[in-house]
Amino acid sequence: MREAAALPLVFITAWEGLVDRVNLNPQRNVLVLGGGGGVGQMAIQLARSIGSEVYGVDGASKADSIRSMGATPIDPATETVHEYVTKYTGGKGFDVVYDTVGGASIDTAFQAVKPFGHVVSSLGWGSHSLSLLSFKSGTYSGVFTLTPLLTGEGRKHLGGILREATRLATARKLWPLLDSRQFTLANVLDAYALIEQRKPRGKLVVEIGLNSR
Repeated sequence: MREAAALPLVFITAWEGLVDRVNLNPQRNVLVLGGGGGVGQMAIQLARSIGSEVYGVDGASKADSIRSMGATPIDPATETVHEYVTKYTGGKGFDVVYDTVGGASIDTAFQAVKPFGHVVSSLGWGSHSLSLLSFKSGTYSGVFTLTPLLTGEGRKHLGGILREATRLATARKLWPLLDSRQFTLANVLDAYALIEQRKPRGKLVVEIGLNSR
């Protein structure tokens, strides 16, 4: 149940980017920026279930988890964008880059994507120059998963996405990595503190029930 609670929002975000926006197919390779995070985990596993070759960029501490999901880990502290684009694509760039970090990571995505490729971001805030992407004739899509929840538009579609999540999870092709620490309403502020300090080791789940009052 803790895995089920952690799954919906991050999986919907990954699905809207890779399926609804990109219509991903097995012939395209995928780079996930922030591959060890919640949305990054789902993007890797979803792309792998489709049959794509996947690479996940994150810190060295996330390498094992990225590898366990079937992707090639890339440590940005030891390899520049130019170096890993050359190493894994022969300098051509990746077909699809999914940014789950935002900020400067979007500019990294524009550098890493191939000509006529597609960049997706679930945190596309701030100001960025589109010139590099435009010179590549690339495309950009933003994902804001809360729109159906705030407006009601497209809410029915979310049910279909979660049915796909159920199918993949049942087949053990999809699972969220959870932080082993458990939280209730009594210590929920400790969970927020971990997030602020960027110290979670997986998704944090707050259990709400009779015992957490």
